Amino acid sequence: MLTYKGVKLNETINIEELFTVHYFEYSKDYSFVGETHDFWEFVYVDKGEIIATADDEDYLLDHGKIIFHKPNQWHTLRANGSIAPNIVIATFSCKDKIMEFFEDKIMAVGQAQKSLISKIIVEFSNSFSTPLSDTYACDLTRQAEQPIGSEQLLKLYLTELLISFMRDNDACQYSLPKSNSINSTLEYILNYMNQQIGQRLTLDDLCVYTGMSKAALSALFANNLGRGPIEHFIYLKTELAKKHLREDNYNITQIAYMLGYSTVHYFSRQFKKVTGMSPSQYSNSVKAIVNKEKHI
Repeated sequence: MLTYKGVKLNETINIEELFTVHYFEYSKDYSFVGETHDFWEFVYVDKGEIIATADDEDYLLDHGKIIFHKPNQWHTLRANGSIAPNIVIATFSCKDKIMEFFEDKIMAVGQAQKSLISKIIVEFSNSFSTPLSDTYACDLTRQAEQPIGSEQLLKLYLTELLISFMRDNDACQYSLPKSNSINSTLEYILNYMNQQIGQRLTLDDLCVYTGMSKAALSALFANNLGRGPIEHFIYLKTELAKKHLREDNYNITQIAYMLGYSTVHYFSRQFKKVTGMSPSQYSNSVKAIVNKEKHI
C-alpha cells in the first residue's frame, strides 16, 4: 500500500491586509494634496494621463501604465489640465522581501494584468459595500452577504497580479521623464519656439521636432505653463509684439509681417485675444503712461 506524504505549498507573496480599492473618474483639473502610509499602493491609469509624484520626482503616466509606491513614500497625483483621467488605486500590506522588486517601478500593463485588475474590482465590490469612488475611505465595510470565497478570490487575484508582473518580460519598467527631465524638455521646446517666432507652427510640427505625442506635449505645457503648446507660442509672439509696440520702432503692419502672420487683421485678432486690447489700443495705452510719467 502506497504511503503519501503531503507537501505544504510555499507562498512567495502573502497579502496580509487590504486597505482600499478605488476606481476614480477625475476631472481634467484634479489635484490631490498627497500622503504617506506604511503599506503598498499602486496607481493604474485606465484612461487619459496623470502626473504622479513619488518623493520629489514627477512622472507622466499615460493610459496602460502603473506605478507602485513603497511603504512610507510620500506620493501624490494630479491630472494634466487637459485630459480627464480614470484610475485604479489599491493599497495593501505585504512585508515579504520580494516586494522590493516593485520599489520605484513604473510598468506597462498587459492584457492579462488588465483582466486581473478588472477581477480585483469586481471581487472588491462583491466583498465590501464601501464605494469604489469614496476618496476618504479608511475603514472597509463588509457586504452583509458575500458570494462564496469573494475575499479569498480578491486576495488571490491581487497576488496573481503581482506575480504576473515579476514573471512577465513584456511588463517592462519604463524610464519616464522625471521633473528635471520635464524641465529640460520644456526648455528645449521653448528655445525652438523662440527660434521660429517669425514662422507658423502647428502641434504636428512640434510633435515631429520633439518626437513626443500630442497628448504628452499638451500635458507638459499644461502642467508647467498652464496653457497648450500653440497657445503658448501665440503668447510668445504677443509678448514680442508688445515689446516692439512699446519701443515704437515698427508699425503694426511691419510687426505682423515679422511675426509670420498672413494678415494684419489676423494678427490684431490674436493680439486682442491674449491682451484684451487691439495693437493700436495697447500702443496708445503705453504711450499715454509714458507721456504721463514724463510730466510728473
